Amino acid sequence: MTSMAVLRRGESTTGPVAFGGRTIMLVARTTAIHLGRDALGAVHVRSRPLHVEVLDEHGQHQVVKVRDPERALIAAIAMAGIAGACALRARGSVFNRRRRSP
Repeated sequence: MTSMAVLRRGESTTGPVAFGGRTIMLVARTTAIHLGRDALGAVHVRSRPLHVEVLDEHGQHQVVKVRDPERALIAAIAMAGIAGACALRARGSVFNRRRRSP
């Protein structure tokens, strides 16, 4: 019997939290992947912030989107690694030139 992956998406809310005359609610998107059969399968769950809903004391409702901080962090680490490798390579070539010159 073959098993298929089941993908489920949902939204969950945290709050409301009252702070400084404002009501704040965090909305997150949760993705769950179930591989295998029933309890024997593996489950991978990922949750990311989607947006923050703010209701101020005057009744104005605002929705503030939250960017995915993980992608920016991974990109920054990759760029720092590439820059570091280039710097080490350039530094190594300078040292090699000094050793070779009489």
